[in-house]
Amino acid sequence: MKEQSECKQKDQDLTKKYELLLQQNRYLEKRLQEEVVKNKQKDTILIEQSRLAAMGGMVASIGHQWRQPLNNLSLMMHDVREALEFGEIDNQYIDRFTRESMQQIKHMARTINDFRKFYKPNKEKSFFSVGDSIEEALSIFSLSLKNHGIQVEFEYRGQQMAYGYPNEYSQVVLNILTNARDAFVQKGISHRKLVIKIGESGKFIKSEFIDNAGGIEPTLLKKVFDPYFTTRPQGSGLGLYMTKMILENMNGSVTVENTGDGARFCLSVPKVSAAIEQELLTV
Repeated sequence: MKEQSECKQKDQDLTKKYELLLQQNRYLEKRLQEEVVKNKQKDTILIEQSRLAAMGGMVASIGHQWRQPLNNLSLMMHDVREALEFGEIDNQYIDRFTRESMQQIKHMARTINDFRKFYKPNKEKSFFSVGDSIEEALSIFSLSLKNHGIQVEFEYRGQQMAYGYPNEYSQVVLNILTNARDAFVQKGISHRKLVIKIGESGKFIKSEFIDNAGGIEPTLLKKVFDPYFTTRPQGSGLGLYMTKMILENMNGSVTVENTGDGARFCLSVPKVSAAIEQELLTV
């Protein structure tokens, strides 16, 4: 009887421990789910903060883009007053004034349209040309690069087609261009050069952005893609982190390494054929 009582007690103790273990597991699962939700919310906030920071830079870029056409329109309006005083206004003058004015206005409207398209996120993946997406980012940011004396070398042949989010890819390119510009300015580099190359490797299309801005401190190379990490006084620390997130969401990646006199960023996105193959395997 004593042995049966002891066995029964042991069974009861084991049952209690098992129930306690189940409770702990349920608690841990609940905490894990809560943390997953929190992380998703945090990523959403970071994405929004990154977009707002990038939009601030874009508004400044639009200001630069508009400055020249606004100056031209101002000079043309002043010329109308003088032409009126000297009796030079005729049909030919009006035609020329209208044509040149519309050219300036169309340039300003195109800048706004590029801005709106650039920040309209793609809801679904699609085929896109990596070269065209880079060109779109350059067209928006070219004046800023020129104003800071940065020479850009970019020549691509053919249409290397990728599969993903083209507007987001252009945003990634803009982040890299902004990072290069700020590095040149911060380090006071005199002869500023940025080389962009597109190539293919295995199942990926790779674009390289190579600058001569002095490179990144070796101890910081592993931190540049961390959220809120920045070496700039006014930096948000979100640009390169968002670059990493966007590319990984396209099953791609980003890497950085130092070269002899600067840094090389490499953006990898799946080729069309590789992306389709991967999606067929996951269906």
